Formats: sequence, C-alpha cells, structure tokens
Amino acid sequence: MKKYNQFEIFRFIGAFTVLIFHTAKNTSFYSQVPSLFQNGTIWVYFFFVLSGFMLSYSHFNKDIDIKKFYLTRLFKFYPLYFFSLLLLFVYSLKYKEKLIYSIFLIQSLIFGKATDQNYNYAAWYLSVLAFLIIIFPYLLKFMKVHSKYFKYFTIFTVIYTYYVYLTFNKYSDNSYIYHLINYFPLMHLSSFVVGMLLFYYLKNINGKKYYSFLLPLYFLFLTLFVQYNKVIPYASVLISLSFVPLIMFLFLDSGFFSKILSNNFFVYLGSLSFSIYILHVPIYHIYRKYIHSIDNNLHFLTFFIIVFVASNGTKYFIENKYYKFLCSKYLKS
Repeated sequence: MKKYNQFEIFRFIGAFTVLIFHTAKNTSFYSQVPSLFQNGTIWVYFFFVLSGFMLSYSHFNKDIDIKKFYLTRLFKFYPLYFFSLLLLFVYSLKYKEKLIYSIFLIQSLIFGKATDQNYNYAAWYLSVLAFLIIIFPYLLKFMKVHSKYFKYFTIFTVIYTYYVYLTFNKYSDNSYIYHLINYFPLMHLSSFVVGMLLFYYLKNINGKKYYSFLLPLYFLFLTLFVQYNKVIPYASVLISLSFVPLIMFLFLDSGFFSKILSNNFFVYLGSLSFSIYILHVPIYHIYRKYIHSIDNNLHFLTFFIIVFVASNGTKYFIENKYYKFLCSKYLKS
C-alpha cells in the first residue's frame, strides 16, 4: 500500500500548534504567530478529518478483524498515553481519585472532566478518537454497502453539528454546555465521517502534478482566512470542512511539492507528533513546578527542546518498542 508521507509534516504542525496554544500564551512569540498556528483547537479538527480519511484508506479494501483492529489501535497509542499519566504524579499526587476517567479514556463522556487542569487536558482528543475508532468498522461497512445513504448521513451530521454549536455557543458560560459543544464525542463524529467520505470520492482519482501549485496556494488562503475573517463563524465542523481541500490536494498531488513534503526530515518530524501532543502537558506541569513559569521566549524554547528530546526517547522506547512487543504477544497469527 502506497505511503502518503506528505501528510506527516502537517501532523507535526498540528501537534506543535497545540503545544503553542497550551503553553506559549504568556510569551511575545505567541502574539507574533499567525492565528492559524495560535489556536490548537483548529488542528485537532484537522486530526479528526485526517483520521477518518487515513483509516478509510488503510481498511477500505480489507475485511476488518474487529478484535485485531481494536487491539492494534490500543497498542499503538495507549502505552505512551499511560506513561503521560504517570508523569503527572511527578507534578502532584493530589486528585488521584479522578484518575479513573483518564485511565479508561472516558473523560470526554463525563461532563466537566474532558479538560481537567490537573491531568493531561490535551488527551480529550484521544478520548474522542477512541470512541470514533470503536465505531469505525461499522461506519466503514455502512459507507461501503450504502454509500449514497452514508453521504446523506454525513451531510446531516455536518449541518446538525454546526447548528447545535451555533445555537448553544451563546450559553457556553455554562461548563456543561461548553463541554457538550466542544468535547463530547458526537460533536466530532461529523469531522470524522467527512474524512471518510472524502476518501471514498478520491480513491479512484489519479494524482496530478498541478496540485503542487494549488496546495501551497490553498494553505496560504487558509492562513489568511483564519487571520482576517470577521464574518463567518469559523468554529466546529466548519473548521473541518476548511481542511478538506488541503487533504484532497495532498492526496492527489504527484508533483514537486509532495516530493518536498515527503523528505525524510519532515517524515521524521511527523513521526514525533503523537509524542509531542501527548507529552507536552505533563512536561509543562513539571517545568512550571520545578523550573520556571513559561513567561518569556527563552523558557518556551527551553521547554520545547525538552519536549522534543523526550518525544524522541518515548517514540523509540515506548511507542515503537511496546507496540511491537504487545502485537507479538497478543496478535500472533
């Protein structure tokens, strides 16, 4: 199966943006960054669309073994996630009675727990993704057998999700409503199925070299739109839809730009994206407690270097090692 390495650098950009969003707001660097790279939430929506797209690409022509699929996904992300929870005990032993939500990845289902500041609040994404992974085999079968109705289902979820967000956002001072419209898994189902449907319509289209020109132009447009748009409420699933052309151009591009994006260094950065995403919050807690608050560019740079180095270590010793070990132990043919 062909690898689409040109996506990797955008995974890194997304993870780095989330890190900036959570840790750099008290630095001068943050104010100098374009809005597209200030708001980590935007890139979490990108991750949901890309997950639906790439899971469909990987499994569309296969019969999914449900048990193997679930365990493979679990072995891929849970060891590092569990390690990130252990790191939080270096920060504080308090609030351990709430740890149960995080251990079982159900924090996005429990109102008020998705972004508990005493835990890895970035992991709400992983909690939602776990829900989407559980239902993915059934969504994929639905799309393969009833593609027309899946299209209608996707359109309905997009419209309904955006409507719910706009309707209830005015009441988001209420923590339960804020949780519902931002972190509840069903509010992100639309982004995921958009990615799935996008793959369905692109799977038989041949790549073209001219997408190398469209891709950077669209990315520039998106950057400027997020920076200067004051008219359209750029939120919820509308963010996801704005990434559809970017993913389409990346997938279909067979020209020079994809070759640039697929170079080994960018692929390497992309391979660190999950480690950076899941480790930066616990390391941020530890850094603030034992070193210094991140209130200037030097401390932000020092903090990022620590996260980057740690991510290299956990990528090799936890992500890769434990994935291979668990697969060999529990997924033997």
